[in-house]
Amino acid sequence: MSYGVQFTNNNDVVTLDSEFSRLVVLQRGRYQGGASFSAPITSAEPPLVFVRPDATTTFSYATIAGSPGNWTGFSFLGGGAGNFFVAAYSSTPTATYGIRIWDGSAKLLFDSGTPCAQFTRTISAWTYLGSSSTGQGTTRSNWTATSPLDTGDFMLINNIGMDVAGASTRAAKLYCTWDYGTNSILMWVVGVANSTSFFVPVVFAKPIT
Repeated sequence: MSYGVQFTNNNDVVTLDSEFSRLVVLQRGRYQGGASFSAPITSAEPPLVFVRPDATTTFSYATIAGSPGNWTGFSFLGGGAGNFFVAAYSSTPTATYGIRIWDGSAKLLFDSGTPCAQFTRTISAWTYLGSSSTGQGTTRSNWTATSPLDTGDFMLINNIGMDVAGASTRAAKLYCTWDYGTNSILMWVVGVANSTSFFVPVVFAKPIT
């Protein structure tokens, strides 16, 4: 950066500057198969929704409700109940005192009253478990990855609503099971021409308190 303000930590890693937004927590709370935001999220792109279920749960058909500048909530099938937080790379003016940082175009990048979030890990390597018939003309294919679920991390659900490309031109529907019993994440798809390869990552983060 040629001008502005920059903070580094003890390892000389930039933690805050006046050019790039941090991932900040805009809202948090409880969900039951989804939740409505207490106030619309005004970012142009859909906010990032992270969840931590109370019990073993399968997520599917995840949807961020609303439109650019007016995101109003999220929902999914089979989501049970748990805690969530919503994050975006933009801040909101919430502190009554402290520090605020704007970029060169007057976009608010940081407000000391807005908590930040931190990405903690990503699962991108999956073990194929095989496939089985659903009895309805489609096939279920399964992948898993052992991953500690007792660390307080939250899982990003934005990509759980996506279809997955099949081995031919047909797509398959994506499902994700958070399994406390095996301390693992199970990803599975249902379709008619499934591939044995799987490349959808699962991303985790947690609020910084």
